[in-house]
Amino acid sequence: MSELTDKVRSVERDMAEAKGQFNLFALLEREDLADRWDLVIAAPWAKHDESTLRYVVEMLKRRLNATDMTLLARIVILEATEDPVRAINDSFSVEHGRLELNDPERFGLPVKHGYIITSLRAA
Repeated sequence: MSELTDKVRSVERDMAEAKGQFNLFALLEREDLADRWDLVIAAPWAKHDESTLRYVVEMLKRRLNATDMTLLARIVILEATEDPVRAINDSFSVEHGRLELNDPERFGLPVKHGYIITSLRAA
């Protein structure tokens, strides 16, 4: 898992340099699918649309191999004002790091485990 997290961290840094900072960039292990992860992002520039999703996928493909890509179940784009994003932002402040999230239920997330790469409050 450490290797995937490191690769995803590199993707986050590349995208932040190109597009601007994230409010949230996290890799969260799903409860319903063993060893499958959701990439959850919130950023002022990230919209829940096809062009943003296409951009994120292309950036992931630059750093992740085919096996890594199969570990990702989905990409979830949230607004910085949504409750789970705000709850994580209120509890953690990190940029381009890797904080382990052992108790995701307290943030209303239906996941087993996770890693927060970036968590910054919206300005």
